[in-house]
Amino acid sequence: MKLTILLSLAAFALPALSAPLEVKRQSGVPDVATITRLAPDLGFTAGLNPTGTGDCDGAVNGADGKPIKVPCACPPAPGVYIPALIKNVQAGFAVNNPSVKVSFPTGDSKQDKSARITAAAITIQNLNGPGKGCPFVSTKLGALQKAINAGTDTTTPANPPASTPANNTPANNTSVNITPSNGTPDAATITRLAPELGFKSGVNPTGTGDCDGAINGANGKPIKIPCSCPPAQDVYISKLIANVQAGKALNNPTVSVSFPTGDSKADKSARLNAAAITLQNLNGPGKGCPVVSTTFPLQQKAIDAGTDVRLAPAPSNPANAKGNNGGGLDAAKIKSLAPELGFKSGINPTGTGDCDGAVNGANGRPIKIPCSCPPPQDVYLNALVKNVQAGIAVNNPSVKIAFPTDNSKQSQSARITAALITLQNLNGPGKGCPAVSTTLLARQKALAA
Repeated sequence: MKLTILLSLAAFALPALSAPLEVKRQSGVPDVATITRLAPDLGFTAGLNPTGTGDCDGAVNGADGKPIKVPCACPPAPGVYIPALIKNVQAGFAVNNPSVKVSFPTGDSKQDKSARITAAAITIQNLNGPGKGCPFVSTKLGALQKAINAGTDTTTPANPPASTPANNTPANNTSVNITPSNGTPDAATITRLAPELGFKSGVNPTGTGDCDGAINGANGKPIKIPCSCPPAQDVYISKLIANVQAGKALNNPTVSVSFPTGDSKADKSARLNAAAITLQNLNGPGKGCPVVSTTFPLQQKAIDAGTDVRLAPAPSNPANAKGNNGGGLDAAKIKSLAPELGFKSGINPTGTGDCDGAVNGANGRPIKIPCSCPPPQDVYLNALVKNVQAGIAVNNPSVKIAFPTDNSKQSQSARITAALITLQNLNGPGKGCPAVSTTLLARQKALAA
């Protein structure tokens, strides 16, 4: 019997019990962190090409070659799907349809992977009651099952290292511990490595609360998003720091967050995932901004293709860099060593406040930036002088600044980092100009080569 048939029958088997259901974690089932790590990716985004009648395109094409229509709310956001899956797995059955058993083996065999897909499908199909949820075709789970059968799927992620904070918080526990987890990066490092949102809110409002997103849909037009998305940079950064240091999404504690600081594809992808989780749970479980309100999907494609811009890590101890670190430097010296921005503002304005940036995106076209970026040279230099002489970003004091004066590659890279921090915090914490409004990253990459 094919998997899809099994899933369909399972989802509508019997009505729920009328008595209140007490959900208890069964012995021997995986913990929250393991379920979250092994949860099959739904692989699709809700709300594509709405018809105006509540239907949108699904993830699977029908016999006519066109996407099968699904409710526009399907598939659910990760902040809804993951907690529901955790509850079902730990109960051993579909909480909203108790006659349907759920198993979630943690191995890497085809059988184990298929069982986890079945658990995911049962969860979404019974999300709001017996047989009331999202259809299987609102996801890529069917394609994933085919890949598993063919042996072409990606293998199960390895267990996280012991230093990674494990999250064993039950799904219904709303208490949150925001104490930084052991081994997590500090606020300055998180701020420096935070993926750029790459887009701004409020573009082309429709008058109904929707605006253009950063990503085009299948029709070639921008996917609509709430006009408040993405959030302001300072809101995003502060939330990301809080989540990373807690090791979980504070507004959705069942979802673990990791933020490795290396330069590998896996590390960069993990940081993008942390940023996406932060946005999607900004105001509560599954309540936030969709990833299509950012350029995260494009950044992920660039990472996968190896075409992303590499940001050289800051020195682990800036005080060890050769030369003066900035505390006693006069303004003239700082200005003479200030990295050139390498670009000017106001190129090819779109009429909505956006202009071309200095760096091309994954589509080969310039990434859009605010037309006021980069700032005039005198504004940039004066801000850099203040920051260097203070030893911190004056507008974001938790971020340290080093400005060594010799000509070593390490010192040149540190000065570029100081320039980037200055730009990105020009008008407040995280409020300024993005790195892609300059050629600084390209020069830093050249130094790291």
